Amino acid sequence: MITLGYWNVRGLGQSIRFLLAYLGVEYNSKVYSTAEEWFGKDKNNLGLEFPNIPYIIDGEFKLTESSAIPIYLLRKYKRADLLGFSNDGSYSEREVRVAQLIGVIKDIYKETIPVCFSPDFDKIKDQAFAKGEVLLKKLVSFLGDKEFLLSTLTYADFLLYEVLCYYKYIYPQAITPTLTAYMNRFENLPGIKQYIANPSINLKAFLPTFKSTWSGPQ
Repeated sequence: MITLGYWNVRGLGQSIRFLLAYLGVEYNSKVYSTAEEWFGKDKNNLGLEFPNIPYIIDGEFKLTESSAIPIYLLRKYKRADLLGFSNDGSYSEREVRVAQLIGVIKDIYKETIPVCFSPDFDKIKDQAFAKGEVLLKKLVSFLGDKEFLLSTLTYADFLLYEVLCYYKYIYPQAITPTLTAYMNRFENLPGIKQYIANPSINLKAFLPTFKSTWSGPQ
């Protein structure tokens, strides 16, 4: 069984957790509650080539980096269509469209996450989130009246949903009716709906409290 290791927060691990829920994959969740658990114990003792979290361990196979783990999972469970790949392995424009959207969404992350770690969070958050909103508006325009970014679900939607959750709490004026409907569709996907409904899962813990100024809604 796969083990997924990450902090006891959403952070870079949540889109992977959602993906596993959507794929219906059972896995062990190794949760790190303190810095000492990771940095003082497991980081250099798990045999990871590039020690970092999130990580997955699947038998003898070990992998880190939040950009690589979804690719492994989608290939392993034969859902490369969520990366835009054709079933027969031939080139598809869709695969580069997915990659493009992932890049755009990560650019929004770059404007979003550092603000949450700043000691001046309350002073700078509106200005910083407004910068990300410029790209977000382009994504809203791209989405249009489609159910998902490329009409049918791709991994880019998992990442966008996670960004939108930050905006929902920190800069809610950016969440348009179109985005609210989009988030509702994502939340009602098979597997994800059941995951969200699980009372043992805390989806309001976004970032580690020992590192961030804003770690989630109170």
